[in-house]
This record gives sequence, structure tokens and C-alpha cells, in this order.
Amino acid sequence: RSEWWRRRGGRDHFFINMKYAIDIETSLMKVIDGRAVVLTIDRDYWLLMKFLRNSYERGSLLIMPYVSSTFLDVADDPPLDHREKDPSTWYFFRGTMKRKHGGLARPMMFDMQKLMNGADFKGVVLNKKDNSIFGILNRTSVQMRRSSVCLCPEGDSPTSLRVFEALAAGCVPLIMVDRISIATNLPFPSLIDWDKIAFFTHPLGYINNITTLVSAIEDTVGMGAGKDKLARLDEMRREGRKAFNRYFSYLRNAEGVAEAMLFEAWVQVQRKGAVQGPYFNKKAAEKAEKDEFLLGKVKPKWGGKRFPGSTKGDPFGKKAKEKGLVT
Repeated sequence: RSEWWRRRGGRDHFFINMKYAIDIETSLMKVIDGRAVVLTIDRDYWLLMKFLRNSYERGSLLIMPYVSSTFLDVADDPPLDHREKDPSTWYFFRGTMKRKHGGLARPMMFDMQKLMNGADFKGVVLNKKDNSIFGILNRTSVQMRRSSVCLCPEGDSPTSLRVFEALAAGCVPLIMVDRISIATNLPFPSLIDWDKIAFFTHPLGYINNITTLVSAIEDTVGMGAGKDKLARLDEMRREGRKAFNRYFSYLRNAEGVAEAMLFEAWVQVQRKGAVQGPYFNKKAAEKAEKDEFLLGKVKPKWGGKRFPGSTKGDPFGKKAKEKGLVT
């Protein structure tokens, strides 16, 4: 009903949806879906694709960084020179080995570990109800800061908290995700050149020859990669830490995160033709003026009745299945 919303069909508004199972009124969700820019941490998360189908298909999503562990976000600056790193944990991974979708291939890392020089990979399951979680997070942060390269395989979705914590720890992320998928799942692409702070390789599920993959990794980022390549690693660590402090630190620089978010939203609404500016897309603006969906003349393709959070206390259990929210 707002005159400001009706002015451009909501295309110059944005909606923060950082918690997937949140209970949102169906009427509000239908208005937002496909019109306003939706802020989220994972573009390809299955609940997002189901319940915000129009936003997903129309590209009306803005990716935000995960909130990193306090043990890394507010800690002192980590060692950034390769000579200060621990050779026994040059390559580092901690996380759940049993994930969905692309994460099904994570156990392959144990086979890689046998072939890598200085690999420290362990499967860890965190129980948020157990106080020991804080000790695990603290030890993991200390070990990550000592490491040179942090493996970041895909899990339930292409990105993970691990990417941002690696940058905070001065550990270069090795992002093991399909390049096309990851290109739309990394935050603030207008501000950050991700090739300067992270390496990319194929997802584990695509790898046929682990020996070839390990050889390529060792030759590029291993301890014996050579003076020039190690110097490049050091530079990537420095740039990654700068990027984290400026754009990803919710605890030490929330203003920087907010400014990056607003800038990226400003760029996106221009590309959608909603506002004028250096990124303004005239064709998108002309198309929007004729878009019956934005004009409210056609009903949106609605992916579900409610978000799973509407079945409080049992979001993915019997009640949710009875209501047809999950299968």
C-alpha cells in the first residue's frame, strides 16, 4: 500500500532475510518475492529457492557474508608471512563430513590428506547445546591462524562460514566449488576482486583423479611451490585480511559491512533499472515498466504455503510434513 513501494514496484527496496527458518507472514513474503532485493548468505540454499522462487529466478538477491566466530573476528592480527606458519598444518580443514548436495564428496579429503605435505583435516560435529563447543571453536581458530591454506569445499550450499573465517585467520581460502555457482554466491563482487584473496578449484565431486588434483595444489600453494608463489600467497593473505577487516567483520567493523551492503544494493537496483546512476540499466527499466508481474497483474509463482519456521518447535518434523512444507 505504501506509495514508495508502488512507485517502482518495490524494486528499490531491500529485505534482510539472514535466517532461513524465520516465520514470515505469507502475504508479506508474496509481496517481497521477486520484487525487492533480498539479502541472504546463500543464493543456492534450497529453502530460498523454494520459498523465494521469483527472487531466485529474477536474480533479486544480494549475498551477505557469514558472521565469523568471535575467536577470529576480534582476535589480534594473525601471522601473514609463510615463514611464520606451521609446516605440520600447512593445509587445514575442520568441519562436518556428512553434508547434503555437493558436500556429499567431503570424505574425499581424507584421501587427499594422505598425499599432501602438511595436511591437517579432521571431521568435527558441533553440538550447540554442549558448552564444549566454545573450546572446539577456540582451538580451531588457533590452528587456523597457524595454517597457510584453508580448504573450503561446498557443503549444503556453495559457500560456507569457512571462507570468511579463513580470511580473518590469515589463511588463504581454497574454494572447491563450481566456478559458475560460486560466482553468484560470493558477497560484494562490485567491491572485492576475489581472485586476489582466494584460490578456486573444481568441486570434489567433479574430481576423477585425486593424485592430479593434489599435485596441482602442491605446485601452486604448497610449501615447496617456490619463492615467487609463496610470496604471492603472502600477498593474498594480506589482501584477504584487509578485505575481512573492511567488509566482513560484523563485530569490529559493523559500519563497514553496512556500507558495503548499501553500496552493493545501490548497484543492484540501478542494474534492475529502478534508480538512476552510473550502473543504470535503461533496458531493464523499460522492461520493468511493461512487466505484468511487477505491475501486480499476474500472480507470483509461489513455492510454498509458509516458511518452515511457521511450525514453531518442529520446523522439519512431523507437523511440517503434514502441512506440506517439506518432503
